[in-house]
Amino acid sequence: MHRVIFPILLLALSASVRADLGITDGCQDEIKDLEEKISDDKDDYTAESRRKAHAELAVARTNRMNAVKCRKNVQDARQHLREGKRDKKSDD
Repeated sequence: MHRVIFPILLLALSASVRADLGITDGCQDEIKDLEEKISDDKDDYTAESRRKAHAELAVARTNRMNAVKCRKNVQDARQHLREGKRDKKSDD
């Protein structure tokens, strides 16, 4: 009897764990996209704004179980980039 129950419990537990890890997959994709944007357009932002944005994204990466917190960190990272956007007109 135990030989049947144990594998079923393991299967149920592994499915539950996989579902939990997938909670913030969309947010994790947003993190990757924003990191690529920062890397590709790094001349558009100050070093400090990039540093602050990367710090927010690092925290967002750890919020795999809470999509709201993850998205808030991504939003804060974008805000840091907006605040540190360089004015291209002054460079000309």
